[in-house]
Amino acid sequence: MNLTEPAPKILAPHRIEVRTSIRTVDAERWNHVVARAGGTVFHTWEWLAAFEDAPPGRFEPRHLLAYHGDDLVGVCPAYVVHECPRLSYLTDLAQLDLGGPVLLAHSLAALDGGPLALPGHEDALVSLLGALETTAGDEGVRTWGVANAPAGDLGGLLLRHGYATAHITTSYRCSTDVPTVADYWGFVPGRLRRKREKERRVSGREFTVAEAPADAGTLVRLLHSILENRGTPTDVLPETFLHAVKARLAPYERMVTAADADGRTVAVFAGWQFAGKWSMWLAGLDTERLSHFVPYRAMAARLIEGAVATEVGSIDLGRSNGVEKRKLGAHPVPLYLALNTSDRADRAALHAACRRLEERCQGADEQLDIVRRCC
Repeated sequence: MNLTEPAPKILAPHRIEVRTSIRTVDAERWNHVVARAGGTVFHTWEWLAAFEDAPPGRFEPRHLLAYHGDDLVGVCPAYVVHECPRLSYLTDLAQLDLGGPVLLAHSLAALDGGPLALPGHEDALVSLLGALETTAGDEGVRTWGVANAPAGDLGGLLLRHGYATAHITTSYRCSTDVPTVADYWGFVPGRLRRKREKERRVSGREFTVAEAPADAGTLVRLLHSILENRGTPTDVLPETFLHAVKARLAPYERMVTAADADGRTVAVFAGWQFAGKWSMWLAGLDTERLSHFVPYRAMAARLIEGAVATEVGSIDLGRSNGVEKRKLGAHPVPLYLALNTSDRADRAALHAACRRLEERCQGADEQLDIVRRCC
């Protein structure tokens, strides 16, 4: 960490501060903005602290804070990325040479990225994007951008500011703000409901499904098991990073697990709840013992019904496997990688590369998805 923080930037009407460590930011004030701005666990102080504890690559924090007077009204987690397995994979697909590090807001590992602003202070988003550009210049970084920006207002804002965008994957989200479990499952035809109940009974004879934690060692073992089974290098989710996330996000942890008759955990949905949003970030499975995903449907039904019964308003079921997640009532949310540069010729190359990337990420069920890797 630098001994002194960079000087504040004035992008009227906001003062932008750049922090080279999340530890220099008050956690309560930061999370207050995240919660009120509709953010998820991936924007929280704790998630960013885990990144500093054990980054999955080489990252230098350059977090942006927008103030209106003395009030913190917007935040934008960001990193100068020197090495990231996920980003390297995407740039290889796009045949894109970034020419060095990139300033990214904030991580391809997260299910959400980009700036957040309090209601009534949406103009802070423009100031934060402007600060992202000037910070890139201050750092001597040629390219800057936003990772996993969800489709919607933020996507439109990025396009208006000249970003090249690629729809790289899709996240699937369920709205669980309904009175009862029966109300939620009302969209399912009776025949399919009966089929699902039969599947749950069959699964229940083999496994005990519960909302229960998995210890760090079990979590790592099951996550890495499925990564290796799908041909995904485990360096996208290193053991040290998973341990850091588990420790830092303990206050928000809500996991669903499946245990066999001997009480051994054989499957896990790793999730965290923040401000009424439950993010099921990753799924793990003991692929040496199970050749197929027998407990997954029962686990998915359990987490949805657990959300309906509590204050959870929505669940993010994560990326991939859209066909099954649609059957659970999830709707697709496209996630974009958005990149920009100050050089006009380089900008044209970025647009061409993003077009190639989007084409190469074309997956099954007519949804863009990275099919060569499972996360």
